[in-house]
Amino acid sequence: MRNNYKVLFGTILLFGIITLATSSLESNADGADKYGFPFNFYTKAVGYNIETKQGDISRDFDGLSLASDILFALILSWLLFWIFNKNRLKKSTQ
Repeated sequence: MRNNYKVLFGTILLFGIITLATSSLESNADGADKYGFPFNFYTKAVGYNIETKQGDISRDFDGLSLASDILFALILSWLLFWIFNKNRLKKSTQ
């Protein structure tokens, strides 16, 4: 049970790190902020029309992509935890 908490904590931490490290923040210059890896689950686009002198913000959220990104982080976290334990057990038996 204790190992499950480690994997869960690792998943949350890994998801946060991956999301922030791969985010694309370009909304200051008529661009789009994109969050998510390997799938973009949140996009915020900002634009300004010179002719109408109006700015607009567009937001897009995809729950399936968010679930896929969390699943990716869970699998990666579990895999890293498994490799770490395998190497630790190998060193302790030597």
